[in-house]
Amino acid sequence: MTMAAYSWHEIGDVPAKPGVYAWYYTPEITSFDLEQITTRVTTLKASVSMVAAREAVRAFLDESVFRYFREQPYSAQLRGPLKPRYEGTIEHMPSLSESLLDRIVEEPARLATIREVLEASAPHFASPIYIGMSEKLRLRLKRHKALIEKYGELPDIGLSEEEQRDQSFAREVRARNIPPSRLFVVATVISGPPGTYVDIENILNRIHYPLLGRN
Repeated sequence: MTMAAYSWHEIGDVPAKPGVYAWYYTPEITSFDLEQITTRVTTLKASVSMVAAREAVRAFLDESVFRYFREQPYSAQLRGPLKPRYEGTIEHMPSLSESLLDRIVEEPARLATIREVLEASAPHFASPIYIGMSEKLRLRLKRHKALIEKYGELPDIGLSEEEQRDQSFAREVRARNIPPSRLFVVATVISGPPGTYVDIENILNRIHYPLLGRN
């Protein structure tokens, strides 16, 4: 078994061998964004209120980080004996502790450290956003790359189940406005009995529940 990480521009270097892979997204907070929110928080805290400054931090973190990882809505149904039935969708609402927001408002410089750790968080602290497998890793991952780059220009008629999953993954990446350059993949070549990679992918999906691909 061999495992290696590949950036978006290194996908062509992945071995064309059987194995499993995991896509990761590294959140990005630019220097410009950091400067803007620091100035805004300082201004709001001094001239408006702590509440306004706290809400500015909340909105900033949601826009810069959390929106990319928001779960798809759940379908829910409530029923009981001789009771009305209720059904609909439940939205994922990311939560931030008030104490965290207060600490950032009091000391906006904390955001610089948060930015640094977030950029180094994947894969060591991050969950994969997609886990897959293939008889030929390089070909499958190059198809992912092509779909993400050209989604909407490729036909989706008569696709296999695997191709449908690849289309779905690309669609989600584009819908969330995830910058492809911030994606990277960890590929693991599996040298066990034929088809072992299928079993491993099945188990990994049920342990890690990747955000954009569950089967």
